[in-house]
Formats: sequence, C-alpha cells, structure tokens
Amino acid sequence: MEINKIYNEDCLEGIQKIASASIDTIITDPPYFIGMTHNGKKGDYNDLIIMKPFFDSLFSEFSRVIKENGKVYIFCDWRTYAFYYPLLLKHISVRNMLVWDKISGPGSSYAFTHELILFAEKDTPCMKGSNIFRIPGFSAGAKKTNGEMLHPTQKPVEVIEKLITDSTKEGDLVLDCFMGSGTTAVAAKKLNRNFIGFEIQEKYITISENRLKQVEILPTFNF
Repeated sequence: MEINKIYNEDCLEGIQKIASASIDTIITDPPYFIGMTHNGKKGDYNDLIIMKPFFDSLFSEFSRVIKENGKVYIFCDWRTYAFYYPLLLKHISVRNMLVWDKISGPGSSYAFTHELILFAEKDTPCMKGSNIFRIPGFSAGAKKTNGEMLHPTQKPVEVIEKLITDSTKEGDLVLDCFMGSGTTAVAAKKLNRNFIGFEIQEKYITISENRLKQVEILPTFNF
C-alpha cells in the first residue's frame, strides 16, 4: 500500500491491505457515536453497541499491522472508554489512560476540560513520562480556517505531534483509521514521519490534502 496518502474508503476494508508488522504507531480518533459524532450529528449509546463487531475486527487488525514494539493511541471520553477498553485488551496489551488537559475554564454542568487517550503497546513496555499533559484545546468546536469549519472533533496539531514524538523516530510509519481533516497526517509530515490514513467522507480528503500542501517540514539537526 502506498504511504503518505489518505484513502477514501472504509478503514476496516483498507487496513486489511496493509502488510503485517509494518506500522510503528497507530493514532486515531473514532467517531463518538454518543452525543456529537464526527459528522456533527447526534448519536446515542445504542449506536455504539451496534458497532461492537466492527471495532472488535478493527482492533484485531491493529494487532496484526503494528510492529512488535508498536504503540496504539485511541482518543475517547468517559463513555466510549468503557466500550473500547475490553475490545482492545483482547488483541493488544492496554498500558494506561492518558489525560490531555485542555487548559480551558470550567463549563456548564461540570463539563470536561480534558480528553482521554487509551494507550496500548504490543510488546514489552518501554514508554516513560507522565500520563497527563497540558496543551490548549480549541475554545469551541473545530478550528476554522478562512471561516470554514475543518472538522467537528478536530484536535490541535500539537497534541498529535506529542504522541508521534513520544513513540516514533524519523522515517517511521503512522496509521490513522479515522483521519478526519488530516491532523495526524499534518503532524507526521512536519516531524518527518510517514503516514497512511483512511477517511470515509470525501470532503475531508480535500481539506486534508490542502492542509498537507501548507506543511513545513521541521529541519533535522545532527550533533
């Protein structure tokens, strides 16, 4: 499969075309299905339960495609965590829950000012560092460029850059099965990593490609 490309197809079909033990890190932000989805529409818990066979199969593929020292990061909230955890644990060793503190003020009804990231490793644990990190989030909804909303659940590039930097080296291959507006691809390109992505909605492929054209690759310094 060609790298440094985002494929407009269902990720479960696409990931089956990826060679075994070829991915260094998986970073992905699945649709929530509860509350606000990636499409900006309302969902409920029943939507999530219906997707159980899909995610069971997808996580099985995660285990197949990542290398023996591969890492997996899955964004979730307090509701989807309980759903993803046992499914992922069937296939890969879940090590911890990371907490992204968005450094934002309190909202109504004790609204969360953080986001959770399920972290798994295929082989012997080798990651070090705090499970809590602080990076400002977007104040409301998705970031806009020239007045256009890029994606309802878009993450700051700095968040993805941290995960990539923590778990890969230059030239490594990063996979995102729910690429959205291309933030993982943008972060990977900036950091001289390769990527493969899947996104089912064609309009986000166009947005991602436009963002990638504007990326400046960070220089490499050898001391």
